Amino acid sequence: MTVGDEMEKKIKWDFAGAENIFNRPEPLNEFARRKMKELNALLKEHNVYNCPSSCMKCCYGSILMSYTEFTAITLFLQENWPREQIRRIMAHRVGVLKEDGMLLCPFLNMDANYEHCSIYIARPLICRVFGTAAAPCGEDISPSALSADLFNLVHELLYYSDGQFIALNLSPDWALFEAPFALWCLADNSEADRRYLCHLLKKGGESFRAILFDRVRHSFFTLEHHEKKFISGSSLMEGSGI
Repeated sequence: MTVGDEMEKKIKWDFAGAENIFNRPEPLNEFARRKMKELNALLKEHNVYNCPSSCMKCCYGSILMSYTEFTAITLFLQENWPREQIRRIMAHRVGVLKEDGMLLCPFLNMDANYEHCSIYIARPLICRVFGTAAAPCGEDISPSALSADLFNLVHELLYYSDGQFIALNLSPDWALFEAPFALWCLADNSEADRRYLCHLLKKGGESFRAILFDRVRHSFFTLEHHEKKFISGSSLMEGSGI
């Protein structure tokens, strides 16, 4: 089966079997809890749901997040959802692709009247800033006052620790810095999953976009048309994921 075939409806991988993403060392879990608590404190006055109730435009494609946010989401699921509900999400929603190949956020609740996000409290930073001054939305809404400077501050909070960026090694040459939830599942579960993720990143399209780190050249990059496009560290801080 080709990657093109795999992209028709769903990534052909058993996400329901990705049990290791729910079995991290407790110090890592505690780190994610602390970082998200600090994030919520910083955004307390700006955490406004501005999106029109019918809009789900930013719930498709590469919804990029840090490893810290990914960890916080898995903790939220464990602490708030029944095991069977988690199993259903992992089996039937993680890795789902629309007909145009765009990756669907597994936590999008299309039937909700207002907040479409089923993990709204634990949603990633990029989902919090759409429709703000930091990430202007194309819809006719009144943006909240979140500034680009504040966005950069909370971005550093989630993506860096003690001056070092947070990434997960995929191979001797690559590390994963920022990716959608489904791709983090592959990166964080097993060696076989990481090999498959590298395969998707090399062969896939927009839905398999991620920010990686070249461990040999010590540079961030994305893969575009099977080629590496290197990114400066300052560019990442100016708005990674937007």
